[in-house]
Amino acid sequence: MKISPNYKDDDWRRLKFDREEDWITAIDIFKDRISGRFLIPISKIENYEYSGFAVMALDCLMIETLQQFFKGTFKTPQGKGKEYFADFLTNTSFNNHFDTNMAEMFYSQIRCGILHQAEVESNSKIRITTKLLLVQYTDDKKGLIINRNKFHSRLKEEIRIYMRKLKNPLNTDLRGNFKKKMDYICRIFI
Repeated sequence: MKISPNYKDDDWRRLKFDREEDWITAIDIFKDRISGRFLIPISKIENYEYSGFAVMALDCLMIETLQQFFKGTFKTPQGKGKEYFADFLTNTSFNNHFDTNMAEMFYSQIRCGILHQAEVESNSKIRITTKLLLVQYTDDKKGLIINRNKFHSRLKEEIRIYMRKLKNPLNTDLRGNFKKKMDYICRIFI
């Protein structure tokens, strides 16, 4: 089974993780998977004037998948989506932009709105103007304005940060959770 453009599950299964070269290959597989499924497709549409919702939908899928990697879970547990998003947005480099309230509002109005109704909820908005912050409240504080370009750039940086952390052999818990998630993807159930 293909797990990324250039790798199959057999490539993952061959890794023994008893030497650093295997970890480097594992991180390359992850990078190929994230690039091939998300980043490259986004790069092909992001300059289209009306691509904001599509880019944000894919960014939301990446956030959820990254949080599953961080926690080593097969999928987001039922009823834990808001918690997963809040954890991600307040415990990564996004924490300079999101507090818990904003993160939960993002989940409810942006993520759930786009993925369930194909529109943002309340009076939240997705914009691409360079003058906006990455995220800010609407004037009435009942919604968010997301700068899609800055948000996506921050997410790409967070992926790079994660891969750098995975390269450090001292990050054993992070590596263990990463391996657990990839094992699930490759249908290796222990």
